[in-house]
Order: sequence, then C-alpha cells, then structure tokens
Amino acid sequence: MTWELHVAEAENLLSSSRLPSSTELISLIKRVNPTRLQLHDEDRKRGYRLKNALQNLLLENYGEAFHLAPHPCAPDIVLIKHNTLPSIDACHAVMGVFSENALRTVAVPEAKPQTKPPRKDKVTAETPASPMDVVRQAQRLLDEFDYSQAERLLCDIRIENNRHLPALLRAATMLLQDMGAYTAAIRTLLAQPRAVLRDTAVRELIALAYHRNGMTQEARALFDGLHAVDLGKNALCAYADISFKDGNLAHAWHLLKEADEKEGFVVDHAALMSSVETAMRREAQPWVQRAEEALTLNDMEQAEAQSREALGRCPSLQRPREIIAMAAAKREAEKLAALWRRLEMSEPGPKRLELLETLQEHDTKAQERIAGLIAAEKAAIKRYQVESKLETLRKEAETRKWQECYDIIEWLSRQDDHPEAYREACGVSPYFSVLHQNRRLQKVPGKSAREAWLRFVEAKSAFETGEQAGCFVIMEEIRDYFGHCPEFAEPYRMLLGREQEAARSEIALLLEQAQSEDADAVRIGTIFNRIRKRMSVLPEEERNGHLQTMRERQSLLETEPDGDELVNAYAVCRLFGNVRRASLLREHIADETSLKKVEDEVGELFKIERSGLTLNFSNDMPVDLTSEPALAYRGSTDRHIFLTGLKYFILVDLHEMSATRFDSIYLTGGHLVDALPAKGIFLFRGITETNYVVRAELTASKWAITALFDVSEAFLLEEGATVVDIYLSSDRETDYYLNIKYEDGSRPGKMGRMRVRSRNGMADTVQIKDEPVIYSKRLSSAPDRFIIGATDETRICTRNLTYDFIMGMTPDIWEVDEENRHIYYFYSHMLKRVDFKFDDYTEFPESPGCFFFKMNHRILGVSPTTNTVMIAIKQKAALYDFGTNELSAPFPFSAIVSTRPARKWYCFDYSEERRELTLKDVTRELRSLLAWKPLPLGGGKKRTAEEVQEAYGMLYFGYTCEDPPEDAEGETGACDEAS
Repeated sequence: MTWELHVAEAENLLSSSRLPSSTELISLIKRVNPTRLQLHDEDRKRGYRLKNALQNLLLENYGEAFHLAPHPCAPDIVLIKHNTLPSIDACHAVMGVFSENALRTVAVPEAKPQTKPPRKDKVTAETPASPMDVVRQAQRLLDEFDYSQAERLLCDIRIENNRHLPALLRAATMLLQDMGAYTAAIRTLLAQPRAVLRDTAVRELIALAYHRNGMTQEARALFDGLHAVDLGKNALCAYADISFKDGNLAHAWHLLKEADEKEGFVVDHAALMSSVETAMRREAQPWVQRAEEALTLNDMEQAEAQSREALGRCPSLQRPREIIAMAAAKREAEKLAALWRRLEMSEPGPKRLELLETLQEHDTKAQERIAGLIAAEKAAIKRYQVESKLETLRKEAETRKWQECYDIIEWLSRQDDHPEAYREACGVSPYFSVLHQNRRLQKVPGKSAREAWLRFVEAKSAFETGEQAGCFVIMEEIRDYFGHCPEFAEPYRMLLGREQEAARSEIALLLEQAQSEDADAVRIGTIFNRIRKRMSVLPEEERNGHLQTMRERQSLLETEPDGDELVNAYAVCRLFGNVRRASLLREHIADETSLKKVEDEVGELFKIERSGLTLNFSNDMPVDLTSEPALAYRGSTDRHIFLTGLKYFILVDLHEMSATRFDSIYLTGGHLVDALPAKGIFLFRGITETNYVVRAELTASKWAITALFDVSEAFLLEEGATVVDIYLSSDRETDYYLNIKYEDGSRPGKMGRMRVRSRNGMADTVQIKDEPVIYSKRLSSAPDRFIIGATDETRICTRNLTYDFIMGMTPDIWEVDEENRHIYYFYSHMLKRVDFKFDDYTEFPESPGCFFFKMNHRILGVSPTTNTVMIAIKQKAALYDFGTNELSAPFPFSAIVSTRPARKWYCFDYSEERRELTLKDVTRELRSLLAWKPLPLGGGKKRTAEEVQEAYGMLYFGYTCEDPPEDAEGETGACDEAS
C-alpha cells in the first residue's frame, strides 16, 4: 500500500465505532508516521495529526500494557514502549499531544533494580590530568591488551563543556569500534551534561551505539532528529538498516546513496544496498509490468506514467528509464513535426523568425538548414524595416518634423549591411546631406549632435526665407561640425561677408570716437573692448592692423602714475581681492603714511571676529514650530548652514560636526549666493543693497573677508546692465561668472566670465537667441559647470561655457544633487528628476502643487530621501510631499533648516548666554510634528468653489491679495543659494 492508502485506512478507522487490536493500531501508527517520508508540508502535518490520534486511541484502550520512556536527549519527547515485550513500540510522540484519559491509563514503569557498578580495579598509574590524557592512557592499555582497565578509564571521562569534546568522541569511538563495549559507550555518553548531549556528533554516536546494542527504537528516535547530511558513513548505514527493517525502502536507499559520498569503509554497506535494491525491485515490479503492457498497446502516456511510478520505488531500474526516454523522443518528434507544419503555413515576419528560433533549439539534426532559413528571414525583416524607415523619413520631411527625421537617419547610419539606404536617406532633403559620413558630428554625444543639426536646419531655413537676423551667430556656433559641407559653406560665406561689412563700419565709427580729444582712458578702454569683440570676424591682417592702431592710441595716454594714483589703485585692488596686483603696487609706494591709512580703512571694512560655539545634537529637544526662531536662515551648501542674529552669523559645518560664530557687519547683512564648499570659500550678496557682494574664506585655519565691492564698479558694467546671478570661479580668485540682463530689454541677456576691473570685457560669452533674460544654475564646483538656458533651450556648459549638450526644454531647476548626480526640475505640470546626462528620467506625477510654487514661492530646498520640498512666502514656510501631493501646515520661516540638497531636516535652539547651538534631526518626525493635508489639485477633476478656496488658502499659507508685499527680510535664501 502507498502512504495515501494507509492514511485513508487510518481516517476510516478513527471515524468508525470499531475498536481495533493493539497490534493493528501499532502497525497503522508506523505506516502513517511521516517522519522519514518525503512529503509536502500539508501532507506531513496531516500524517502527524493521524499518528497522534492513533497513539491516543492505543493508550486510552490498552494503556496498562505500555509505558512512556523519555528520550535521552529531549525530555519533552517520549517513546511508547510495551511493558513485557521490549522490541515492540508505538513510535515517539511529544508529551503535549496526549489526552488526559491517555495519560491516566498508561502504566507507570517499574523502578529498575539497583545494579552493582562495575568492579573498579586498582589503577596502577596516576590519573591523567585531562580527558585527552585519559584517552592516550587508554590507548596504551589497549596496545597492551588490557581491555578492562582501558574500559574503566574511558567510562570515567566526564566533560563540562565542548572544549574537551574531541576527547569524549575519541573515547566513545574506542569503546564502540575497538572494544565493542556498546553498553559502556551508551552509559558514558548519557552521563555527560545536557549541553554536551545537544552536540550533533554526540547524538550520532549515541544512536550508533543504540543500534549496535540492538536498541532499535532508541536509535531510530535519535536518527530521526538528525540531518542525514551531517551523519558519518557508519551512522548512515545504521540508519539505513533501521529504515530497511521498518519497510521504508526509499528512505533506506537515499541514506545509502548519501553514505556513498562519505569517506571511509563499512563492511555491511554493499550487502545492505543489495538487499534494499532487491526489495525495491520486487516492490516496483508490478508497475514495470504495467508499463510494458501499455507500451505493447502503444499507449505511451500510460507507459511513461507507470515507469515513473516504478522509478519512484526503485530509482536504479533501467527499463523504466528507457521507456520514459522513448516517450520523450516520441513527444519531441511530434512537436518538431508540428513546428515544421506551422512554419510552412506561416507568413514572413517576426512570428516566422520566432518559429525558426524555436526549431533551432529543438531540431538538432537540421541545424544547418534552420540557420540558413533564419539568416534569410532576418535579412527580409531588416529589408522591410529599412524600406519602412525610408518611407517614414520622406513623410516626416514633407511635414518638416526634423527631430523625427534625424532619429531615422541616425538609425540608418548604424545599419552597416544597408549603406545604400543611408546614402538614399541623406539625399531625401538638402538638409540631410550634411549628416552623411560626418565624422566630426559623430564624435560628440548623440543629443548634442542632434541639437547641432537642428540649429543648422533652423539657420538654413531662416537664411532661405530671408530672415537672416541671428543666422550668423548660429552658423558660427556649429561651424566646427558642418564647415566642410558645401550646403553649409555657401550660406556661411555670404553671411560672413555681410557680418564683416557691418563689423568694418562699426569699427570705423568706434575708432573715430577713440581719436576724439575728449575721450579719456576709461572711455577709450571701453571702445577698444568693443572693437576687439567685433573684429573677431575679420581676416587676420585686418585684425592686426586694428590692434596696431589701438596700441598707438593707448601709447598717447600712458603717463607715469603719481603716488596718489598708486595708493588709490592699491586700495581698489585690496577691496576687490586682487592680492597679486596689490602686492606689486605696494612695492612702488613710498608713502608709508598713505599706505597705513589704506590698510587701516580696508582692515576696518574686512574686520571679522571668530568665537567658539558648542554644537550639540539632541533627540529629546522640544520642538517649537509656532514661535519665531532666534536665528534667521541665510543659505546653505551641501555641507554648511548659515544662520544670522542681529550682529553676528553662525556657520554650521555638518561634515566637521562643528559650529562657529563670526561677528561682521557686512556678512550679517547678506545672504549666501554661491560657494566652493570644498575650499571653504563663500560669496554673499546684500539683502537691501543687492549690488554689493562680499567674498569670504571661512575654514578651521583661516577666517577672513577677501573682497568687498560693488558689482557695477568692479566689472565696469555698461549703463543699464544688471547682474542677475554671480558665481565664483574655482580657477582664479579674481574671476567671476556673471549673468547679465538689460533693464530696458533692448539687448539680449548674456552670461560670461569676467575679471575684476578688467577692461577686456566679458570672456566666453553665452547668449541664447535674443532672449532678454537667461537662466543660470551652478551644476558643480570642481570643476565649474553650469546649467544655462532660456525658453525652449537648456544647455549643460563647462567651465569655459561651451556646452556639452543642448536640450529643447525651458529650464526650471529646483535642486542640484551633485553627490548623486541628479537634477530636480519642473517641466510641463509636474516635478521631474534626471541625471547629469539627461538620460535617466524619473517623474513625480503626484506633484500638481509645484505648478503654483514655481511662480509665487521661494524654493528653500529639496529632500531626495523624503521626496519633500520646502517652500516659503514672506515669513512662513511649509513642506510639500511631491510623491503624494500633500502639503504641511505652515510654520515660521527658519524654524526648519537643512543643507542643499536636504539630506535631513533640522530644528534648532540657540542660547546666546551659553553660546550653544543644538540641532535636532526631525526628518522622521515631520509627519507627527506637522499636520498634512492633500492638496485639492490635479487628477483631471473639476473642483467646486469651496475646494478652490481651500486650495488657495493652503497654497498661500493664509495670505490674501490684500496683504502687504513681501519685505526684504523675507526674501533671504529665496532664489540665490549655493549649491
């Protein structure tokens, strides 16, 4: 019977009113016992449930004939043993499964009579000091054939912990293997402490000793609790012998196979394996016979099923394997025939190719034929794709969808097996010819190459329609890529000629102004700067001529500077941070009194005092999000936070875990606009006087103001020019990057690098079309990189402001995460994240509130870890979760601060008396500290008037249009921050 049949029999017996005999119950208990069977978890639970029920039935009706023998190593496990027939047992059980009636009925075992301990012979030698010494002494006695004395020594070994476990195991092995003293080995091992008995090797030896001593039930109980993979060869064979005698042939066979993998030799192994396999073959024979009969009837499915049943009972049988292989071969042949039939009826295309690849996996005899068919099918598919791409290209060119056209041509350029299609594509439109085999364009990244070609199409189209304004600027930008192409060269030559004529006219007028007697040195310097820029389009000979003319005119102005001029120039250099030139001028100043006066005046302006401050981090600091903070937030970097009081400011360095207080009237009145965090160099801009900037170096070893100037005076700006943004240069301390716009909007905005008090004007200038204002944002500081853009155009620029690539989008950058190389920006109607190469995009569709924040709020920081952004209006701020479209309740501006980007959100407490600043990380507590509500926006849902009013109140923190405009103090840290 199979185990399922035994289970069915047990269930029937338990549900019937018939009382079976004790022998019948014991037999059924052993047959349903799942301990050594390979069953699913549900079947195993079912088997134990039936075994426990049968054991309770046995004890409740025949309990007086049995007693419960405790397991030697597990007190909560007992063996149900017969009182008078020691060889009869009803398997092990856990004490908790017995019913009260069963425990009441079962007999209490009689106390065993005291047996005399073995006679202790006199020991001739002194007792050794350690268990291993005992083992060595016993081995010497064995070599002298003194078995009784050796047994006495080994039986007396007791260990307290596993440190002497090797000695105990060696002693037990000697008793078992060398002396055959099985009872002594059992007694010695069971006398050890419980902690030692838990060791797997000890339990294995006890089980082996039980088996050899004929105590099968005890041995089986121990073996059942051990993993076969942990057992040695002798133990595996003993366990297999028990399973074989129990009738569990499969378990015995697997144990013997496991023993084959172990080292060593066991005398009975081969004979036992032969007996097991003989019994297994005898048990499996009926299924083999049924498989043969099914094979005779050509019923392969039934033959395979019967063969698998036979192998389940005897895995070593060969004939069932042959029948299974025959059935598999027949199925595979039928499958191949069906695949070939499907192939004959299939249409050319991807599905036919998929069929061929399936055939290639299965039909090993027709590999060459299939490979040829696959190659032909792939070529046909490729031809169809190429022809389809060409047709699409013609349609897109007619509708002037140039970006789609470029993508098609770029794809065709990579199809090396169809070069004629690439040539044909480049001939579809005159605009495409500049792309054919353009090695220069192929060296730049794909996005930059596409944007360069689109700008060529823009300029060429405008030139052909007569709208030539701005065409030359575009052509000049992309000349390196297309200058060798005839389609580019002809319009460029015509545009260059016109530009040269305009430059000659303008230069002639400027030279005439420079020759005027009324022109002073400053005026002439400004004129010559404009001439240098305009003459860049002229031939070299003309440029040299103009340079000579300018040198001659400047020579007429050169006079030996007097002492006052040198002192004034020295003062300007000191204020503007030009240390090198100031040192040179100082060497030529003889008037020590004037020099000291300048030093005193500059020293007073640059005065800064540093004092120590204790920085603490607290987990239990009370958080107050209702009162105005003691300090005001003035900006941050990726490691610094700036806070100001009335006449001082505090710099928190979260890398160094330090805080420092500085007293300076100029730094206190400004907010941070740029920084080189790794160097500890910061640039501050006035809150009320926005034209004034202060450059400071604040590190552990140096704290000093190094420059203080008015931007218009420092950079000799033209009338009407306003500095939108100013950035430090990491290469030179007197160089700055300026983003400039003109108040009347008559000229386009521009960004470039300028040197303090240089008359050479702006270098590396960027101008985007005729946009009056351009956007800029620092991307990194080592080296300097920037995001520069305007409407529908964003550039990633290097330190010399040449672009790595251009994107056709309007920049609205909210945060730059330089560490993770991510950019957070608003586009269309949601916040998005992209890497520095604009390849890996992540969208935050649940962020409709960002549309309103970008227009009316100040962005104070984005937290990549919590998907939150801090926004502010006037003196209130709030947090917005752009992952769930939830807005927090507003709180006082500066009550929560962070780095940029915000790795963590902090609250702080400052004690002026103790000079102590305490920070508390509230990142994980914001949900409990603040009330959060979903913004009633987005989702394509039409909102009621009440919902619109509620959204307005939430978005604008309760302010209304009647409230006074935002004061200057509230602007701190708004849009000008270091990154």
